[in-house]
Amino acid sequence: MLNLLWELVRKDLRQFTADRRALLISFAVPIAIASFMGTLFGNANSDSSNAKIPLLVVDQDHSSVSSAAIAKLKGNGSVTVSESEIGAAESAIRSGRSGIAIVYPKGFGQAASSALLGGPGGELKALIDPSHGVEAQAIRGIVIQSTMSAITGGEGKPPFDITVVKETAQQAQSWSGVAHAFAGMGVQGLLFWAIESAMGILRERRLGIWNRLRASPVPSETLILGRLLSAAMRAMLIICAVIGFGMVAFGIRVHGSWPGLLVVMASASLMAASFGLFVAALGKTEAQSRGLTILAVLSMTMLGGAWFPTFLMPGWVQSISLFIPVRWAVDGLDGMTWRGNGFAAGALDAAYLLAFAAVFATIAFRRFRFEVEST
Repeated sequence: MLNLLWELVRKDLRQFTADRRALLISFAVPIAIASFMGTLFGNANSDSSNAKIPLLVVDQDHSSVSSAAIAKLKGNGSVTVSESEIGAAESAIRSGRSGIAIVYPKGFGQAASSALLGGPGGELKALIDPSHGVEAQAIRGIVIQSTMSAITGGEGKPPFDITVVKETAQQAQSWSGVAHAFAGMGVQGLLFWAIESAMGILRERRLGIWNRLRASPVPSETLILGRLLSAAMRAMLIICAVIGFGMVAFGIRVHGSWPGLLVVMASASLMAASFGLFVAALGKTEAQSRGLTILAVLSMTMLGGAWFPTFLMPGWVQSISLFIPVRWAVDGLDGMTWRGNGFAAGALDAAYLLAFAAVFATIAFRRFRFEVEST
């Protein structure tokens, strides 16, 4: 009995080690993910340029006080200051491209100076993305310190107030962690579905089913396009189910554009279907392709903000995320739900997703066409 049991174990171990590439991937995937997370959070308490908080500054006063205060802010090692106009700053905050903006209104310097002699005092305006509340608290102290230093040298009670304005497309809305979670996990679900779709094609190729389909009177381009469209439709059902469940069970609301939401979901579904076709076109075996694709999907979801918002990540990660389709899918879903953005904003996110889909699909079609011509 023990000998039989040992032989069964040996058989499974031989199968596990037979494909050396698949074996290597089995170890490489968790190591790579752990290394990435360690790099991301290992230096969370260190002082580095990546820890600086981006800050927009609007100077409508153009006084010696506001100029000196902005110079002090630029010299602060905790923030990265970019000057802007009021319209551009409001648009950047509402769309989520920036998190915080400080506005020095016209007459601020004179009012703040007169407050030292008993006058009414000045008032700064802080425009914030509601999802950046923690950063806004840190910025408040930095702004007070820098502006006080410009007015009084840093002594006494601040002769001004800071009014916080939450900037979203609809002012009544605030950041929804629930909506973001369903957006992120919905997009991740699409990509994991893409993996299974790709594995299905690879399985058909291994069993010879794919070759028999290609040998039929149906043109290979039509066959591939049919697989792409059917996968996109099934992906659309998945994302609709995830977001719909969030609406019913967790009260997620569409404060933006319903047509925009549908366009974003449809574009994300087509992107995921194209990605699955891309994996199937480049893949060799199911075991090897599955491991590598899981690593790619987990990397994209982490870097793209599906697990947690990109503004919590270092600056270099935020820059990289712009080249990852997950970022545009999650931003698009966030924009149509809690941000309350209009159709144009959703269409822009959808355009980026369609661009990624076009790249994936083009490579896949060319790869499959090469296989047909070489057989």
